[in-house]
Amino acid sequence: MTAPAAGGSGGTGARRVVVTVGTDHHPFDRLIGWINDCLARHPERRAEFFVQSGTASVTAACPWSRFLGTDQLGTLLDGADVIVCHGGPASIASAWARGQVPIVVPRLRRLGEHVDDHQLDFCVQVAEVGRIRLAQTSAALAEYLDEAANDSRRFRASGLQADVDVAVARFGALVDELVGRPARRTLLTHRARRSRRGPETDNGLPAAIGGLSPGFIPAVNTNWPAGGSSACVGLSELANEEQE
Repeated sequence: MTAPAAGGSGGTGARRVVVTVGTDHHPFDRLIGWINDCLARHPERRAEFFVQSGTASVTAACPWSRFLGTDQLGTLLDGADVIVCHGGPASIASAWARGQVPIVVPRLRRLGEHVDDHQLDFCVQVAEVGRIRLAQTSAALAEYLDEAANDSRRFRASGLQADVDVAVARFGALVDELVGRPARRTLLTHRARRSRRGPETDNGLPAAIGGLSPGFIPAVNTNWPAGGSSACVGLSELANEEQE
């Protein structure tokens, strides 16, 4: 996909905070509005943010673009201190591959942000084991962003590159189980119920989640060198799942 010119000022240079809503066609005005609320309270931070806003009708109060090419988005994510994203599988996994504990705002069906609530269901589970920071309110998002402004290291994960590769592979299998293909959308609820009765690990999560390497569990105030081309390559196979 060719990215249109970015809005706002400053283009797509390095940003401390990168916000992405993925490629789903549903507008995600709520997340963009919450970001704008945060920036209204801290206008001095606007130049530090970049928002990929998708089809949202709300214009971000900082540099932004509706969509970005894979390389453009990848470059932004590589340079980000903090990643904020929707609950899409590819977006979360992209943050993980870069050693990030992303701040995640899942889309909600009742607000017309998605066709169902699989993002919320999944995000609640992974938040319980510390692999994301789950923001379900504007206040929670603002609190996380303030925390990140004070010490972005708290949003880094510990572990080795091998852990990322294994995690991405297992995460892809989990996505297939929880989300499925569009042609099987009507089976989603039934399959989700079955997955809850499926094999679990000691922490009560489905094996595909709980089976991630312990070294991949984010730890506070730890550093994990970003990068890892092999993991990023593996993520390309998840990219087409984002719209689900």
